Amino acid sequence: MFVLNIRVLISKFTVLHIEKIMKILIAEDNQYTALQYDRILTKFGHNVTMTKDGEECLQKFKDAVSKSEFEQIEKNPFDVIVLDQSMPKITGSQAAEEILEQKPGQRIVFASAYSLSAEKNSEKFEDKVEFLQKPFSLKKFVKSVTDQ
Repeated sequence: MFVLNIRVLISKFTVLHIEKIMKILIAEDNQYTALQYDRILTKFGHNVTMTKDGEECLQKFKDAVSKSEFEQIEKNPFDVIVLDQSMPKITGSQAAEEILEQKPGQRIVFASAYSLSAEKNSEKFEDKVEFLQKPFSLKKFVKSVTDQ
């Protein structure tokens, strides 16, 4: 589902730079952190959908799934979903569980200061998600989210 972004840089030589443009869904309740994630990923050309909690994230995911079933051929509606663990309404673990029930192959990255092991039933998807322990640099965040 990757779109190619081609930039031609002209200096002494012409350099063709091709990078993957990713479709990324992020659930982060801290406004400052969410703004940082959005700005850095957008700066690299990615298509970012921001949500403020697990409930809104699930709604955006479900909307994208229903749209993709009729209009797109992609297997998963997002290249990656980034979840904070501790959020109002629905935790990251609860959101991940529901997402993986619908799309078992969906790539999920937890970006959280909280361990997944504290959540009940987390063992059933713990091996299916990636975990990025806060605090981390934005460089590490971008690398973790965009590297396959």
